Amino acid sequence: MIAPIYFYNDCNLAQTFCITSEQYTISYAQFWQDVVEQSVEIENLQQDTWALWEQDSYEFIVLLFAALLAKKRIILPPNRVRDLEQKFAQQDIHFLGRQSLTTSLDLATDSRLGWLRHDEFLNHAEIIFFTSGSTGEPKKIERTLKQLLNEVTGLAASFKFDDHHVAIATVSHQHIYGLLFKLLLPLATHHCFYNPQLAFPEDVIQVQQRLAQSSLGNYLVSSPALLKRWTQELPLQQCEVVFSSGGKLDSGIRIHVNVPITEVLGSSETGGIAHRREDDAAWTAFNNVQIQISETTELMVQSNHAGELGWIITGDAAQWVDITHKQFKLLGRLDRIVKLEEKRLSLDAIEQNINLLAEVEQSHTLLLDHQNRQILGCIAVLTTQAQQQLISMGKAAFVKQLKQQLQFQLEAIAIPRQWRFLSQIPQNAQSKRDKNYLKALFAVMLAPVILSQWQEHDSEYFRLEFPPELECFKGHFPTQPIYPGVGQISFIQQFAKNIWADLAWCQGFEQLKFQNLIRLYTVVQLKLSRKQHKISFEMTADQQVLASGRLLFAVEGV
Repeated sequence: MIAPIYFYNDCNLAQTFCITSEQYTISYAQFWQDVVEQSVEIENLQQDTWALWEQDSYEFIVLLFAALLAKKRIILPPNRVRDLEQKFAQQDIHFLGRQSLTTSLDLATDSRLGWLRHDEFLNHAEIIFFTSGSTGEPKKIERTLKQLLNEVTGLAASFKFDDHHVAIATVSHQHIYGLLFKLLLPLATHHCFYNPQLAFPEDVIQVQQRLAQSSLGNYLVSSPALLKRWTQELPLQQCEVVFSSGGKLDSGIRIHVNVPITEVLGSSETGGIAHRREDDAAWTAFNNVQIQISETTELMVQSNHAGELGWIITGDAAQWVDITHKQFKLLGRLDRIVKLEEKRLSLDAIEQNINLLAEVEQSHTLLLDHQNRQILGCIAVLTTQAQQQLISMGKAAFVKQLKQQLQFQLEAIAIPRQWRFLSQIPQNAQSKRDKNYLKALFAVMLAPVILSQWQEHDSEYFRLEFPPELECFKGHFPTQPIYPGVGQISFIQQFAKNIWADLAWCQGFEQLKFQNLIRLYTVVQLKLSRKQHKISFEMTADQQVLASGRLLFAVEGV
């Protein structure tokens, strides 16, 4: 029997809840005082439903609990871009921010926090999540605070942490995985978290070293995308365990990390399902999760923390390893079985054969609509040697060479017709593959491929790649294509407007410099920073600045 725990406990309120980037500490007493004061102000707001998007983890968790205590319904959107803000505004839904205080309260005498111990309140406090959109349009998932508490209780029973260990994360708290492991699990178990979201392995090591100076250990909440970039030259410091979720952790990554990696299987719909600590090992279901596998091998789950009652069909194929101990293996996604010209094909099986090619490190195959018919497309990540072959041979000859090899392993209809070659498979902020975005890479391409995106120290960063299919390469120039400056300004404007919804149109430029050329297959890092109506940008590659400057925008409402 799992002992009940609560988000608000009779813990030592002087204990540290949050550690800032400057190594300042915020106590549980300060946090709950902040929550109660904000709750009083939010209760006076007219709207019943609010969207919450905060980059700062502490601000986020304060506003989340304050709004719920004020009996508001909270939406956690998948992003905060202009189109979504306008769509919400049409429904009289606005983004919640910190409120100015009009009164002061005594935490010891205020009764609000007691609600967090009552099921009646917990069952009515509602949060709306969105799926990652990796298999299509994002879908709304409603979860109550009670369901989240049930999930945290299950996690606390499965994973034990030292009292002095700090949660640090490379994933966003806006996604349910980051929210649970970085914020809610520490809150319910009297631990603390490190506030900033970290972007690189080097950042993680630096933070761990600073925490160790205060005799603090840690656990790392990360993703397959970041762990794939880890090397043995970056040993984790004072780290008890690494968590990985949001996608499959490729085999062979664990040997580069000096701390055990626990993979967590789950989704926004189901919550956490199971966990494992070894490559290709069986998954073990969490204690409060029930498992069924149908006659057609379909995995079904039921728990007291899922967004739906009853049995949920996951869309995964599975088989039992040990039914008594609820251990199973996954056999692949059932929705990756497609029908093409009356032929049933497994996209997973096609990828496995493509990955066997000496030239290919990783691939993703998908079904495309093309000229009133459907065909297969493939995004492939090549070895360093194969990348050089691609550049020297040209794309047409290189693709022909791959297809000739595949004809011995795949029937003709299963060999992809269209190909894109990138340095990594693009992922969104939740480290998921966005199906619609990947399909868009096979349409007319007006902007470089966004391989990844993150925020650090109030700046937005993009990792971009420039494949030859980009429209701006056409005519500039036939024998040595380069990406023109006007094209760079165009996509930078669009990225900025997607990030900052109040930006209207670009009305001028300052300090524009185009210092180095962008050629085919170049991978660059783009940094965007804002100061009032000015957006500064800098693009770099291989420690060289390619372009920089400032864009001057008109701002809505000003």
